[in-house]
Amino acid sequence: MKTKLVSILCVILIVYIILSIFIMKSSNQHVYVYHEPSMVKLSFGESKYFSTIGLLKVSFEKITKEKYFITYSQITGNQSYFGLTLIIEDLARKNIDKSAFEYIYIEDTTTKQKFYPIPYYEIENFPTDRPLRYKVKFYAKFLPLPYQTSSINIYFKFSDKLFVLKNVDIR
Repeated sequence: MKTKLVSILCVILIVYIILSIFIMKSSNQHVYVYHEPSMVKLSFGESKYFSTIGLLKVSFEKITKEKYFITYSQITGNQSYFGLTLIIEDLARKNIDKSAFEYIYIEDTTTKQKFYPIPYYEIENFPTDRPLRYKVKFYAKFLPLPYQTSSINIYFKFSDKLFVLKNVDIR
């Protein structure tokens, strides 16, 4: 009885697998992304804002606009800031010297006003869990930019090279 039950269950399982394969092949609802030619043309992980000098590449990753206020019993303050994250990459895949950072500032493209960072910046491994060593992430904080600012130029000096990223859209 037990062997008969096991054999019946095996037959049912095999029939189920065969039917599910036929249903999946005949269904038009399944779209496989790797077969679409339009997806192949896109460059994932590449920023459209970057500058390359020699074997060093600096690319724009993201901006952060934080708006918050702190209110304690005796202290109140505006802690809002504009954050900027860049990726620094050595194209020869050699280790990057994190101490080679010199300065950074941004410029409003319409008013040509320059903004310098507050005394806070961070250079960390990229990715943090398994560092590549030839790629690092740079993060700096600035005071909030005027509301009407829609694009900026980024001037970043690293390892005696001035990288300029033009017309970075921040809206």
